[in-house]
Amino acid sequence: MFYDLNIALPDSAGKAGGMVSSQDWTQVAQAVERARALGYQVVALNQTINSKLVPEHLTVWKSMPTIKDAVYSWNRETGARVGGSGFDSVPRGKIRVLRRLTVIVSDTAQSQSLTGSGSATTAEYDVVAARPTSDKFLSAASSGAWEAVDIISLDMGGRWGYFVKHKIAGQVLANKLALEISYQPALTDSATRQQWVSNAASIVRVTLGRGVIWTSGARQAFDLRSPYDISALGEVLQLNGDLSKRALSSSSRAALVHAFTRTSTLRAVISSAKPTEAGEEGPAPKRAKV
Repeated sequence: MFYDLNIALPDSAGKAGGMVSSQDWTQVAQAVERARALGYQVVALNQTINSKLVPEHLTVWKSMPTIKDAVYSWNRETGARVGGSGFDSVPRGKIRVLRRLTVIVSDTAQSQSLTGSGSATTAEYDVVAARPTSDKFLSAASSGAWEAVDIISLDMGGRWGYFVKHKIAGQVLANKLALEISYQPALTDSATRQQWVSNAASIVRVTLGRGVIWTSGARQAFDLRSPYDISALGEVLQLNGDLSKRALSSSSRAALVHAFTRTSTLRAVISSAKPTEAGEEGPAPKRAKV
């Protein structure tokens, strides 16, 4: 099963109470339909905000039109998220559509909704990403201090002003987070493409491909590429075919499992042994070996 956890909503969706025009929604719908045609079974529509998260950010989803053959992770009438790990069950010929939130973190106030278990508004999204703008915030995101974060997203087409170090990669893996490489900047002008190659290669170098996920970052249907084309793109970064394929499949699924565990369980405790009641015999003790 192939995943694309970043089909971008327009910038207007990032404003509290913002609206998306019908023309922009049509482009989003075309991108989802093309993703299904290319072989993706699960996609996430990415709402990027550059401010403190408030409930009004959710209003944009109420104007979303019906997309052909799409199965949604939320109730489109009420806007409420439907619980359960439905990303594993996609009917044949359909595509599951999830909601993703990306918070650009450039000051401490913007990270408040990402700390602890996150806010009630954060919990309405299927997967949450943080885009740190400095080495300080990247360290905080990778350390697990922002417990509501599942994916660390970096500006793949711009200069970072810092290096992604091996320590950061180790923290990302230890906390079962994902490092995202979006390939949309590689489809633009030559200067941005060169910067993308440099940025993506540095991520692959420090992670050795572990914990990395491929996403499109597509703003229109034309920006999408098939899973097999992206696997081939990984060879440019010296990422072998198996790891490149995992970045579109099992590693992306792991990011969703992390999100599901975070929002649907208490400290990842799913079940516990039933205590033995008074008068009820417990299991027979094992005999000690002589």
